[in-house]
Amino acid sequence: MKKSITIRLLAFFMLIGGLCLVKAAPAQASVSGVTDLKQTGAAKNSIPVSWTPAKDAVTYNVYYKEAGADSDYRLSGSTANPAYTLQGLQDGVKYYVQVKASDGTTESYGKTLYDAVTLPDQIRGLKQKRWYYFIHILDIEWERKSGVTGYEVTLSSNSKGKLLQKKDVGTASVSFHQVKDSVYTVKVRAYTVYQNVKYYSSYSQINCIPQARITKLKLKGGKLSVSWKKVDGATGYKIYVSNKPKSGYKLVKSLGKKKGSCTLAKIKGKKIKSKKAYYIYVQTVCNKGKNKGTSGALYYWSTKNGSYGYL
Repeated sequence: MKKSITIRLLAFFMLIGGLCLVKAAPAQASVSGVTDLKQTGAAKNSIPVSWTPAKDAVTYNVYYKEAGADSDYRLSGSTANPAYTLQGLQDGVKYYVQVKASDGTTESYGKTLYDAVTLPDQIRGLKQKRWYYFIHILDIEWERKSGVTGYEVTLSSNSKGKLLQKKDVGTASVSFHQVKDSVYTVKVRAYTVYQNVKYYSSYSQINCIPQARITKLKLKGGKLSVSWKKVDGATGYKIYVSNKPKSGYKLVKSLGKKKGSCTLAKIKGKKIKSKKAYYIYVQTVCNKGKNKGTSGALYYWSTKNGSYGYL
């Protein structure tokens, strides 16, 4: 009996001694995260931010990425102060900005600002998308920027400079209705609302030019005659012809603004044949000042049936 008790006591003391020999794992070091992260100013290519200092922080690492992007956050830089300015950013873009505190070894969890924005610069990609001259609608589009609140768009007479229509849109496109067969000037500027103040970019500007409307097309006696409605503000016209409705068009004649008709006997050295079908369209040219351009080509006319089709 005594021997049994002795053995049990010995086993107990050996267990206790073994436990004492096991060193406790050190507690994981941690740094509290920053709070009150906010944007403190507005600029085209930079975003200043500030935050409340974190306990035990030695430095702060500032990360960023474009809003909605699938890419990982990129390190912009580090600072010992509770404020930082991200540089080299794109204009008119919304960013996610994330700040992590560090004690020199460990980073805290990240505090993220989801609505940091840069101010817009002059918009890019402004163009005339489509002009439906039968229903008198002009479509305009440009490149969309994620940090832009909206766009101010104006339509003016090209020849007189009179403002005709003005619109405020939230999309990167707009349609003008009841337009005439005339060259117009379209101006677009972006704006961003930051702390209840509207910040505008400078204007981008283009000439919008309608395709000349063919009024008469005749094929007879080895000659192809075409007439069109003159466009107010045009400086010239270009005539294109093909033997196929959708392809193969060749420039056969360039004319001045006073011309409203043209008769062709040859196309690139080949005689016109009265029994052959021809497809034709006329483009409008406007070379005024810096806004030089040529209309698109949405419609063609055919000698086969005297009607029009879509290119």
